[in-house]
Amino acid sequence: MIRPLEDRDLELCRSWYNYYVMNTVISFEEAPVSAEAWKQRTEEITKRYPWIVLEEDGVLKGYAYLSPFHPRSAYRFTADVSIYLDPAQRGKGYGKPLMRELERLAKEQGIRNLISLVTEGNQASETFHEACGFVKKAVLENTGYKFGRWIGVTYYMKALGD
Repeated sequence: MIRPLEDRDLELCRSWYNYYVMNTVISFEEAPVSAEAWKQRTEEITKRYPWIVLEEDGVLKGYAYLSPFHPRSAYRFTADVSIYLDPAQRGKGYGKPLMRELERLAKEQGIRNLISLVTEGNQASETFHEACGFVKKAVLENTGYKFGRWIGVTYYMKALGD
């Protein structure tokens, strides 16, 4: 079942996110996010954009949300995509239903384009985005510095309509 994020989900989702922050380059944040900052982040995003979770047999498997691609008003029809799974559940097919639901919700809101940034070397995410119909649009080399090395990002884009 996919449903909107609820307060009861916040701590588990934050723990997953912090796992990725501290152990991977999937996120370019470098310090764990506090509970207060996480709650503020989710409240700010959900004022305008969907934040959903995938739950199976009462157990959360992952979450996804849209957020502003850029703060300037002309970008209001383009949103940034974020999907995070329970680290123990990666590669089990939970990302695709989250992406499909994000796309449906985006269309309902009149969003025309989805953008996703994928960090260099994240082949699983690149394959996932391409399988979901995203197209590689740009590679920005050496744009982030984490764990003592420079890391590039790839911009993926999917047009949702005319």
